[in-house]
Amino acid sequence: MASDRPIRRVAIVGTGAVGARWAAFYLARGFDVIATDPERGAEASLRQAIDTAWPALKALGISPQGSPEHLCFKPNLAAAVSEADFIQECGPEDQDRKIELVAEIDRSAPADSIIASSSSGLAISAIQSACGHPERCVTAHSMDPPHLMPLVEIAAGEKTSPQTVRRALSFYASIGKKPILVRTELPGLAADRLCAALCREIERLVAQGVLDSADADTVVCWGPGLCWVLSGASAMLAGSRPLEGFAREQEEALVALLRLRSKRPARNRRIRRRKDRGGQGIPALQAR
Repeated sequence: MASDRPIRRVAIVGTGAVGARWAAFYLARGFDVIATDPERGAEASLRQAIDTAWPALKALGISPQGSPEHLCFKPNLAAAVSEADFIQECGPEDQDRKIELVAEIDRSAPADSIIASSSSGLAISAIQSACGHPERCVTAHSMDPPHLMPLVEIAAGEKTSPQTVRRALSFYASIGKKPILVRTELPGLAADRLCAALCREIERLVAQGVLDSADADTVVCWGPGLCWVLSGASAMLAGSRPLEGFAREQEEALVALLRLRSKRPARNRRIRRRKDRGGQGIPALQAR
């Protein structure tokens, strides 16, 4: 059963792109990080990824105790998680392998440690199904790259305890993340589904010839996207607040955001359609 003891040591299970960036984030926040991955060359790749991520983390501000030197790599999974207060699982998105992996973590980790799976496409109820302590398992999914993106989506499984959910939400908030609770297990959780809904509408408009994808990007980035950054999407729904209220409350922030965006270097971009000439679908934008 997960307890309320302080979290000081974090284990990262799986050090691919997601796991490596989580490791960099935890190191920057001053944690001792123990990482494990069975792939050949995983440690060298992990340390290189952390070095690559570190300048951005420094620009955002790191803990006085934050240092890549607090990383320990252990090829053996059981040894890596045996003393961990918190486990961030970042293994392959394969349900059978994930169930087996999390069950192995569960057998080796202290019984009061939280096991947080980074999966967004697999239900935590399935992932925890072979665990002896399923009550301490949650989904904790971040959009990529997790060392920079603040959002963490928390989802509970059928056997996850309320205490584990509360503790996970509190932990992520305490280290500068913006956690939310997704109250129903859904493939894609919330962020991916909202993005997919917007993409479907863009595809529909492009297919109908209402606009092209470059203009769709302009609409999102220079119109509602600016408002969403400052107030969220639901706050901008019709009737949620008077227009003059948003202008009054967010004018200073909006000016700062526009100045920041205006400093981005201009780039020529070409549009490459996913299909051959004349095909449907949203063009992909590629920098030249």
